[in-house]
Amino acid sequence: MKLSSSPSVWVMTAEFAPSIVGGLGTVATELAKALMKQNVRVNVITQSTTHSVHLTQNKGLATVRIPASARYYNHSSSSYKPESIQQLSTRFFPRKPDVIHIHSLEFERAAILLKRKYHIPIVYTCHSLVSMEDGSSLRSIKSQASLLRHADQIIVPSYWLKKEIQKRFYSAASKTKVIPNGVRVGSNGTRVPPHRLMFVGRLIRDKGIEPLIRSISILSGQKKQIRLTVIGKASLKYQKRLKAIAKQIGVLSNIRWLGFLPHGQVQRMYSSHGAVVVPSKLESFGLVALEAMANGIPLISTRAGGLKEFVNPRNAQIITAVDSNAISQAIEAVWKNPGKTKQRLIQAKLMVKRYSWRRMAAEYKTLFLRLQRSGVRSSVKERVK
Repeated sequence: MKLSSSPSVWVMTAEFAPSIVGGLGTVATELAKALMKQNVRVNVITQSTTHSVHLTQNKGLATVRIPASARYYNHSSSSYKPESIQQLSTRFFPRKPDVIHIHSLEFERAAILLKRKYHIPIVYTCHSLVSMEDGSSLRSIKSQASLLRHADQIIVPSYWLKKEIQKRFYSAASKTKVIPNGVRVGSNGTRVPPHRLMFVGRLIRDKGIEPLIRSISILSGQKKQIRLTVIGKASLKYQKRLKAIAKQIGVLSNIRWLGFLPHGQVQRMYSSHGAVVVPSKLESFGLVALEAMANGIPLISTRAGGLKEFVNPRNAQIITAVDSNAISQAIEAVWKNPGKTKQRLIQAKLMVKRYSWRRMAAEYKTLFLRLQRSGVRSSVKERVK
């Protein structure tokens, strides 16, 4: 049997442009586009923001959008009904794929059903371990464990996350591979003063948002014009807590709360800020930090988790501890050392060249081709039995 050098892939993701909430959606979208440029045939199955199923075509990329309604989605298990996904995917995409590439746990059961029925290998890009995140449900933890067990290949964006998976899921160790997230080079930098700060990310405790807010109070004594733009979504309860803290310490007027913004809009906002602050306690990768570097914006960041694989003192001002004093000291160091900051921007621009989406897509394509060959052999064996 002659194998194609252009593998066909079904991508399953709950987030896909233009409906992107966080880093997962950004990665799923940018990677799919880059794979198409590598001559990989990509069809996307994702969540719809409307109440109907519909197919969209954009520059050759076919996307089926499926609503999270009772007809297609099981709300008790927070997952799409596997039989519904099977029927819809084969209806819109009659040709079976060589590989199923899954990003989101909502499609775990559907991916496993398709693997068992049609002998299609699964590649799972694991963006984080849900068991390490605040507020994760037992169902999500079990769903991810199932996907890690059934996937033929697991891709993670950092060696740190690979080690964490190996500690918790020993059987997944031999099939886990590191392919970092990519980034697109954006603006050519900023001329905005460094007291205009920017934070981007989910508003949860692990992102270090509380000590960052408290650091603004410490720094406002030196620079009353200090401003912090906060972009990201929070639960209503936690949002009220953060604003109460800001009001209590007298910096509510220094902070601009923008909530969730589309990824494209966030990209355009980098150049209107003097520095990006990433005070995280835990990061599987740290896409915001990489985006700041790619946009030529000074980065003030911890080296937590996967961040330490590309954030270092040569290309960023390091936050040594996730507390208000350490964060304020790091921000102040950027203010006092413009020459050092300029050198770091040069090093950051050189470093991000290694993280092009083209390079990452080429690694994925090599993996898909290997699984395409092994998948055909598995199917043949199954038919013989």
